Amino acid sequence: MTVLDWIVVLIRWSHALGAVAWVGGGMFYLLVLRPALRRTPVAPEAVRSIGLEFRGLVHTGIAVLLVTGVILSASRLTQDTIGLAYVVVLSVKVVLALYLFYLARFLRQRAYSEENSATEGRWRRIRHHLTGTTAILILGVVIFGLADVLSALFESSLT
Repeated sequence: MTVLDWIVVLIRWSHALGAVAWVGGGMFYLLVLRPALRRTPVAPEAVRSIGLEFRGLVHTGIAVLLVTGVILSASRLTQDTIGLAYVVVLSVKVVLALYLFYLARFLRQRAYSEENSATEGRWRRIRHHLTGTTAILILGVVIFGLADVLSALFESSLT
């Protein structure tokens, strides 16, 4: 392996680690932290501090995934063996990832409080389901799965 090959491996590893941190952090938040915070009285300062720390993880994850994703996409798309199916799946993954980053970075989750969603109109409930923390986690899992589809498509194109 050349030095360039090792650099690509490091970039792939960073991309995977960013995705694991994102999806794993989301699962931890939804399945462990949020239920625990609902059952246990916690000082508002502690909740705010947890939110700030988690936001830092999210912003770092977005940066790592964007930079490494661009590099990895350029690396794969310049190879002659890539077919149309790979390009289509990659395009879907990129669009979903950009939507996910938009949700996580620019939309405020407080605007779609889950407690108020039952009393709101239909459009607000739909918007809540498309932009809430559960939607962000589901999108992350789908994007994570598309990465495996891309790997399988790339490997099959080599044979």
